[in-house]
Amino acid sequence: MAAPRRPDRFGPEELAALSAALDKNRLWYWPEDQSVVASAMASYAKKLGAHRAVATSSGTASLHVAVAASQMPTGSEVITTPITDIGTINAILYQNLIPVFADVDPDTAMPRPEHIEAVLTERTKGVVAVHLAGRPTEIDAIASLCAKKGIVLIEDCAQALGAIYKGKSVGRFGRFGCFSLNDQKHITSGEGGLVLTGSDDDFYLCHNYADKYYDRHGRNVRLHALAPNYRMSELDGAMAAAQLPKLDGIVQKRRGLGDRLNEELAKIAGIIPQGKPAEGECSYFFFLLRIDPKIIKCTRDEFLGQLEDEGLTLSRAYVPRPIYRSPYFLNKSFFPGAWPAEVVSGRTYDYTKISLPGAEEAVATGISIPLNEGFEHSDIEAYIAAIKLIAERNR
Repeated sequence: MAAPRRPDRFGPEELAALSAALDKNRLWYWPEDQSVVASAMASYAKKLGAHRAVATSSGTASLHVAVAASQMPTGSEVITTPITDIGTINAILYQNLIPVFADVDPDTAMPRPEHIEAVLTERTKGVVAVHLAGRPTEIDAIASLCAKKGIVLIEDCAQALGAIYKGKSVGRFGRFGCFSLNDQKHITSGEGGLVLTGSDDDFYLCHNYADKYYDRHGRNVRLHALAPNYRMSELDGAMAAAQLPKLDGIVQKRRGLGDRLNEELAKIAGIIPQGKPAEGECSYFFFLLRIDPKIIKCTRDEFLGQLEDEGLTLSRAYVPRPIYRSPYFLNKSFFPGAWPAEVVSGRTYDYTKISLPGAEEAVATGISIPLNEGFEHSDIEAYIAAIKLIAERNR
């Protein structure tokens, strides 16, 4: 069976918002009159319960802005996960910081607090925690660990807009919460993103780092630091504003479908769904599960092949290999010749020697199911039936 087509996402609301932005006859986000981008970010901050929000041009830009605003010394170590989009890692590398990979719980494909603590050193200055596939990680415990150690916590919420943990939106547990609004996400501005901040000082820092450090707010810091151009245009801001009222309905639909998958797949011997935290709610960017090789007597790829024979085409785990096994890290091709972070720190990092068993297992046994608000409960029941059939056949 083919995955259901995503329903139409754009309509009169988006057209009206874009038209209003065009009527202003300028798309620059910092006009003398009311900025569409600023208004949209105020709405996102209010919706997510944050102090303020800074617009960016992408989720990767949001992460880079947050890492830059953290102002960690060059050559410092930043702990993150090896199962994530490369944008998470690039944000660390851009600031000449050193990614240190924590192992993951293979069932969730995310690090637990003890995995992070295991790789903490006196050189650790930050943690970038990723909420993978719309499932909140154990972010309160990670936040407590970071506070205890005096290190910066940045949340990568690119896949988790609408996810809740202990009554709060993800993105509000760390110093910065980073979101994506690209076309694949729950709601979109085409390309775009935002950073949640908990203080005015961090808001101004992020704003400056997203706008070439031009000091739009008159704090006498013009060009005080190297900063890229990650500005959002008024058209992107208009789209972001028009899409936000649709978020609750989209998440509610996905949550009902994803929770059903979690509940029923957990009943099948040999199938381990990603699950949801006891005190959290997922927004299901997609759905992750894995086969238990102690019970299922075939490989993950053989399992997928048998599913395809039954008319169900699913994908492997979210990443084809842990990021530390990519040529990018094996050859350190992100800085060919010499990596300035190593030079400054006086240390050499050999990623070829890394082997994290939880991450390796998560990738080798993981399966990804597409999920969006266009699915119906009948689609979910068909997925459950097919997975149950193949699991029973291979036990």
